[in-house]
Amino acid sequence: MTIPQFITSTPKPFVYAIIGTIIATPLLVALPHALPSYWKSVLVIFALNTIMIMGYRVITTMGGWSFSHVATAGLGAYTTAILMTLETPWSFWATLFLGAGISGLFALIIAYPVLRTRHYYFFLSTFAAGEALRQGYIQFKGITGGGFGISFIPRPEGFWGIDFNTTTGFYYLVLAIALIIWLLLYRFDLSRVGRTIKAVAANEELSESIGINTWGHRTLPFVLGSVIAGFAGALSANFNGAINPLDFGSILMFKLVAAAIVGGVSTFFGPIIGLLYLTALEEIFRAFAEWVPLLWGASVIAVLMIWSGGLEMAVLKLLALLRSILFNRAKNSRAKKIG
Repeated sequence: MTIPQFITSTPKPFVYAIIGTIIATPLLVALPHALPSYWKSVLVIFALNTIMIMGYRVITTMGGWSFSHVATAGLGAYTTAILMTLETPWSFWATLFLGAGISGLFALIIAYPVLRTRHYYFFLSTFAAGEALRQGYIQFKGITGGGFGISFIPRPEGFWGIDFNTTTGFYYLVLAIALIIWLLLYRFDLSRVGRTIKAVAANEELSESIGINTWGHRTLPFVLGSVIAGFAGALSANFNGAINPLDFGSILMFKLVAAAIVGGVSTFFGPIIGLLYLTALEEIFRAFAEWVPLLWGASVIAVLMIWSGGLEMAVLKLLALLRSILFNRAKNSRAKKIG
């Protein structure tokens, strides 16, 4: 297939996404060089959470809000931590994909009982599954290290002259994976399967009546989102060099849910806007860390009262207004020339 054929057969929004990614990449690559050491670490953690929330957004497209997402990411983290700290350590690249696969397998196993529930029952059932998994991290001390976790996890081998032992080098690794995942998930979102998943979420009974496999179209995004969480977990363990069960507790899970609500989940950039907002709050009130969850909760309530669709709706309205202003100016300019 030639490049023109590829462009004409690809949805225009995806072509625009590729162009936007190409334009934004040099800026994202240059960003850590303008930041001090601490903010480079914040940038890496934000990029890791971006991968996590992109996976979470995929799950929300099937109409459910999971509370086991972070605990599932822990499977990817523990897979990497265990296998890379053996006497004969595994390669990071092998553990990265294996951990993501195990996270997806766990989601597939619990899919049957969990996806039979709806609304807040789904929320509670995934919460129970996530807590059971987190308790497993604590109880299986011989494998997971129990409450102490696993330490001295080595960084991956570098390539192309990039040293992943540095914060900047590791940021480039996370950035590359995040951009690849973003483009693949966006293309999936625009595909027929992606649209069908949203249709099932909107009206499951009607979808089933016309022959759509509703079970499969609910299971797929649940498993796919968990696979993405596994990638984020493995990268997080590798960046921090140590993990313990507290890393996969309810605080981070609440942050992801709050970011999805504050930002909105209709678009891909909505949850990322919400995550950026909550991360900014976290850093501004770093000296008052105990107040941060309260501020997150207050933000959720405020957004639900003011912008039910999240901050993404405000951004979309602003862009529409700017487009209208530019269009009217261009129209007036042409009218003056004709006159």
